[in-house]
Amino acid sequence: MAIPEPSTVAATTGLSLPSVDGRLRFTVTVFVEARWGGAAPAPPALLDIALHGVARRADDVARRHPLTAQERLRYGLNADLHRWEQVPETGVMARGHCVSIDTDAELVAAVAAREEAARHQLVGSWVEEQRARRTERMSTLLLDPLRATAAWFLENQDKPEQVVETATEFKKLQEVLAPEQGPDSAGVLLDELLTTIDEPGRLRALTVLKRLLAERDRHDLAARVVFPDGDAAQY
Repeated sequence: MAIPEPSTVAATTGLSLPSVDGRLRFTVTVFVEARWGGAAPAPPALLDIALHGVARRADDVARRHPLTAQERLRYGLNADLHRWEQVPETGVMARGHCVSIDTDAELVAAVAAREEAARHQLVGSWVEEQRARRTERMSTLLLDPLRATAAWFLENQDKPEQVVETATEFKKLQEVLAPEQGPDSAGVLLDELLTTIDEPGRLRALTVLKRLLAERDRHDLAARVVFPDGDAAQY
């Protein structure tokens, strides 16, 4: 019994394919071939089945590309569609290639402008971040004369005779720029401590704190340690 020759048909059709740009789509023309090699007669809708299979494969490729990447999409489609592959659960083999991509030029221009704006924003954010980091590092150095002098000398090792003068200048800057201390910084710290003592063991902590302050003749601060009603401190 002779083995029947595979039946092959072909057609050119248009496809609307998705892109990474949301609702914006590619308009693509593809050439599709369908082949049937079964012992039974080929299904009447042989070409439609092949078109369905090729369209699904083309969808998977296109959705990875932005509207501005038409050439790369054509390369990707031709690399994927050239293989004979069976349309699942049909027995129909299909392959194809991209004939052309025709997408609205104004849409492509709009997407390109949006991509360029996004790149500028990214670069701007990076520049701002770098500037903030440099500013923070410079602030730290200006308040630390030793590190500031070491950083300067690292870049000026051929000028050892200027190290003392440079260190003196950094020391003066530290005195000018250092944050001012409040008149009662110990009192501020005490208030912060009193508000952060956990409830368990609170009475014991307050007792020890009041005793230590009194021992150091800071009766003004000891007076600010107030015990809960009914509790007495022994110190």
